[in-house]
Amino acid sequence: MTKSRVSTLYLSFLIITAIIIPGCVYLTHFHEAMFVKNLDDNQKEMQAQLDKEEELYEKLRADIDNGRLKKLTHKQAIFRLYAEPVLCRQADGQPGIKETCIYRKPAGGLFSEVILLNFDARDRLYSCQVQNPKK
Repeated sequence: MTKSRVSTLYLSFLIITAIIIPGCVYLTHFHEAMFVKNLDDNQKEMQAQLDKEEELYEKLRADIDNGRLKKLTHKQAIFRLYAEPVLCRQADGQPGIKETCIYRKPAGGLFSEVILLNFDARDRLYSCQVQNPKK
């Protein structure tokens, strides 16, 4: 073989190898790459949901502070405006109050601020209070 023929074969071998090996590596790690991509997508969705919940909580807090959340507002109307509370429980031993619903700051941690909304027997807002406010 001539020298140019050998260098052409060697160059062809290098080009084919450079094309095939990365493709094999890509196929081998395709599932891992897709897992990381899906994890990133899920993280973005979770952050968007957390931002939305934080915005609704801040809206509720602002409406309480500014007197826009009125007594006798129906419970379902409040839920539509500010989302579902974290927890609703029967209020025992408190006259006029049938149920207390708790809203919690979404990313505030264990000792975060909470808003308590108290409802009467007709599911109307009786009173509200903010506990553990930031200082």
